[in-house]
Amino acid sequence: MLTLVESISLAGDRGKQNDDTFGLAGARAWVLDGATDLHEAPLSGAASDASWIAQAGNAYLHAAPGDLRAVVRGASAAAAEAFRQLLGGRSYERWQSPISSLLIAEETPDGASGLDLGDSRAFALDADGAAHVAGGPEEAADAESKLAAQQTDAHKPLLRRTSTIEMLRRMRAELNREGASWTFGIDPACADHARAWRFKLTRPAHLLLMTDGFSALVDRYRAYDAGGLVQAALDKGLQELGRELRAIETADAGGTLHPRFKASDDATAMLLRLT
Repeated sequence: MLTLVESISLAGDRGKQNDDTFGLAGARAWVLDGATDLHEAPLSGAASDASWIAQAGNAYLHAAPGDLRAVVRGASAAAAEAFRQLLGGRSYERWQSPISSLLIAEETPDGASGLDLGDSRAFALDADGAAHVAGGPEEAADAESKLAAQQTDAHKPLLRRTSTIEMLRRMRAELNREGASWTFGIDPACADHARAWRFKLTRPAHLLLMTDGFSALVDRYRAYDAGGLVQAALDKGLQELGRELRAIETADAGGTLHPRFKASDDATAMLLRLT
């Protein structure tokens, strides 16, 4: 049985909406992390296109039957149709297409399996003390840090950093093409490119599903390893880990030690128990 122990979703900027969302339905759980808009006015009419695509995916996943890949395809197709209707024929640039990271997990007879698109993460710790990792790619945080370190105007709000935004728009436009990296979005073909993973777990086991803003405790800040973070979630709770995360970021608000595009990112995590 897959059950929820605790969840948390922290806004990276309390002056804006949280572009993350998450859900649990039956033997499935998931997290979505809308990719920050690189344009001023959301095309969807929502607070951001990032939050719109994450919420659209979340709503579909709560009610969708079928195997995981079919569910992801259905969620993308439903979002594509809704977005088409919202735009009413208006054109947009490829880099403006709403996208989101998506990681979904489900219970299996011998543990858990799932799919992921983007950079969200799943860590597990089983009754034998074995740690398991999925999602990624694992070097995503390091790659972002290298790019962020090249910024010459990091002191400005993100949408006011001309060279940074131009670079991010070029990178965004290259996603979701054959031979490139794929995310969840309004192209149902994304389902065919989702990475599949499987954990063989001795029960009782615990899974931690996270957006990259929370997994930064491992992937960027190196405060824990994967198994250690799951154990810390059990020992301390997600609220305390959230405070640790924000304390690290506040102490390095300028990004000197850990270059990044935003001082703090939306950070979402679900701690699940498998019995």
